[in-house]
Amino acid sequence: MTFSSRRAPSPWRLLLLGFSWCVPLLAHAGLGQSESSVAQDSSRLQARHARSLQAGYTLHELQMADGSRIRQYVGADQRVFAISWHAMHKPDLTQLLGDAYPRYASAAQAAARRGGIQRHFHHQSLDLVVHSSAHLHLFAGYAYRPSMFPAGYQLPASGLE
Repeated sequence: MTFSSRRAPSPWRLLLLGFSWCVPLLAHAGLGQSESSVAQDSSRLQARHARSLQAGYTLHELQMADGSRIRQYVGADQRVFAISWHAMHKPDLTQLLGDAYPRYASAAQAAARRGGIQRHFHHQSLDLVVHSSAHLHLFAGYAYRPSMFPAGYQLPASGLE
């Protein structure tokens, strides 16, 4: 009789594995990605999608059943140049920030090493600005890439809402 040291996976592990396959479905259009990804997000999140034309850009707003919302700002080049969020749960910043996420993560880790609870975070570099805050069950913030702003676009004094 031979015994294997390997056990069958527990039901909890199987459940976690199944859940991990669902997580990518919660993706959002990231900075620099195409406008077509916004419609995919709307369907994946089962969100109400409102689109409005502004001077020089298109604003897409996704509103979830729990009241959370994500706004995606798309320039004439059909790419997302800015994103804002007001959510009940922390959004997946790896998806929201796209290829800019590693720069953000590095700055966030440096801030964490300085100590203290970080309820507010602000990062500004040459081509990435991220501002986020958290309080109880409210996560809010915005991110944008200044080099992608449409011609003539001026960031509102209060930031993106």
